Order: sequence, then structure tokens, then C-alpha cells
Amino acid sequence: MITLKEVKEYARIDVDDDDGLIQTCIAAAEEYLKNATGKEYPERDENGTEIAYVLEKIYLQLLVAYWYEKRTPAGGVGEDFSFMTRSIMLQLQNK
Repeated sequence: MITLKEVKEYARIDVDDDDGLIQTCIAAAEEYLKNATGKEYPERDENGTEIAYVLEKIYLQLLVAYWYEKRTPAGGVGEDFSFMTRSIMLQLQNK
């Protein structure tokens, strides 16, 4: 649903050293979104038109950027991040 390039632009990551890690985070974030919403996200609708998934992409970029920046063995999630992502997830679940 999102590409490595989109995530790197969003998170302002200029190096290629962590591309494998970022790809893993993207795959995990997309799986998380599907599990959390109980929905599938096909590339095209029944008419063959590509689906944009704008809010979903923002959610995934936030999640991947957060996971990438907060690579520590332990620690809490910041309140701002928790509120923001919970709010977006609620909208996606009820979409």
C-alpha cells in the first residue's frame, strides 16, 4: 500500500543503509492495519479504478516512521503518538 520511497520522503530518511529494516517495518505496518481493521485493501475497486487509501497511507507512514525512529529494546509510547494513531485507527475501523 505504501512504498519505501514514500516512507523515506515522509520520515526524511536520506540514507539507504536501513532500507531492509524499513521494508520490514512497512510489511509489519500493513499487516497490522489489516488485522486491526479486519479489512482487505485491494489495489483497485470493482470498476478497475486504483484506490488511493489516503488516510491509510498517512497511518502507515506515521507507524513506520515511529517504529524506525524509536528502535529501542524497551520504552513507552508517547501520548501524542498514541492519541493520534488511535484516532486515525478508529476512523479506519469505522470506514
